[in-house]
Amino acid sequence: MKNQKAAAMFAKVDEWKKSGKSMHDFAASVGLSKSCFEYWVRKKRKMSVGSPEFVELVTSDNPVVSMRQSSNNNEIPPQAQIVFTFPGGMCVKVYG
Repeated sequence: MKNQKAAAMFAKVDEWKKSGKSMHDFAASVGLSKSCFEYWVRKKRKMSVGSPEFVELVTSDNPVVSMRQSSNNNEIPPQAQIVFTFPGGMCVKVYG
């Protein structure tokens, strides 16, 4: 019984991805609450990810560097070269 429900819900998740609708609109169209549908989307994502994936970052031969001059003195503040912004609002800046 549980496997049948999971298979049906995962099929709905696949259908949603192809639909182009927002999660809220799709969930409403199939009679589910947004929170219930979000649960199944997260569950499918966790099951499909066997191990963490890593992305290789490669530096450019011609990096674009912008420099701004501080209005208080002649110091140039360091500029972040890479900025990672996460959904929760946390931001990691890498200076180089």
